Amino acid sequence: MKHLLLPCVLLLSWSCAPKKSDLPQEQSMLGPQPEAYSFSGAALLPKAADSRSLAKSDSLITVIQKRDKTEVDYIDMGRALVSTNRFRLAVENYSEGLTKYPQSFRLLRHRGHRYINLRQLDKAIADLTQAEKLIRAEAPIYEYDGAGKPGATYQHQIWYHIGLYHYLKKDYATSAGTFEKSVATAQEGKDVAGSSDWLYNAYMRSGQKEKAAAVLKPFTLDFKIDDKDYPYFRRLLLYKGLIKPEQLVDVRKSIGEMTLSEITKLYGLANWYAYNGDQTTANILYKKILDSKEWAGFAYAGAELDVTNE
Repeated sequence: MKHLLLPCVLLLSWSCAPKKSDLPQEQSMLGPQPEAYSFSGAALLPKAADSRSLAKSDSLITVIQKRDKTEVDYIDMGRALVSTNRFRLAVENYSEGLTKYPQSFRLLRHRGHRYINLRQLDKAIADLTQAEKLIRAEAPIYEYDGAGKPGATYQHQIWYHIGLYHYLKKDYATSAGTFEKSVATAQEGKDVAGSSDWLYNAYMRSGQKEKAAAVLKPFTLDFKIDDKDYPYFRRLLLYKGLIKPEQLVDVRKSIGEMTLSEITKLYGLANWYAYNGDQTTANILYKKILDSKEWAGFAYAGAELDVTNE
């Protein structure tokens, strides 16, 4: 079983028979196998994780496998797999958790998110819709990271990803209505900025420019947010005219040298050019994003749908 991407003990009840898609890149005779397929059908190859991160991730999974797994254990294992770019295995992990905890809005929320990464939008909306129904009558319930630090609420995250689903389906009016709910359930500055950014874009694309302008009103250089370089916050400042394009991201930088944060900013910049009537420059930037390896990011997914063949 040494040819598996993860040792058999780490694969939960997943098949222990080697699959070509589970083979490490250096051992697959067919080369690296796709983790997913783009909206146009192009293969999206797994992004290699460094050996230290893999060791840390697999060590955590090994420890969890030795006990009767709780709902939180499945979330932690999923986080470990996602952190090392193993999205399909993360989905399988959540699916196993849901056989044990079928009414878990938590696992449905996380699996729905990862289905979006994998471009399986119909499966994503089914999970997220069910998660929203299960949590609808609940008071705000916070998510926690691996260190036990509270983050956004599940309500916020569920609406956020439902909004992304509709955005990627190009149903911008419905997306806007959903992101309104995501903004309303945001508790922290980063959550407000992230959902407001997508809301602004959904309004602009659905022709609701006055509402889009209203979204920008709270955002100033002094807006209360922990990370002033947070890409969605910086994008909002650009849309409002408080910073210039060159202050958002250096477009001269090689795409291979750009971080995920910079690529996220690049998508916002491309949208800004499109909204200001320069579709040619927007298209150049969308295509640049598609030259990156960050296909799991929502900027990449958006660029797939926005790029034209002019």
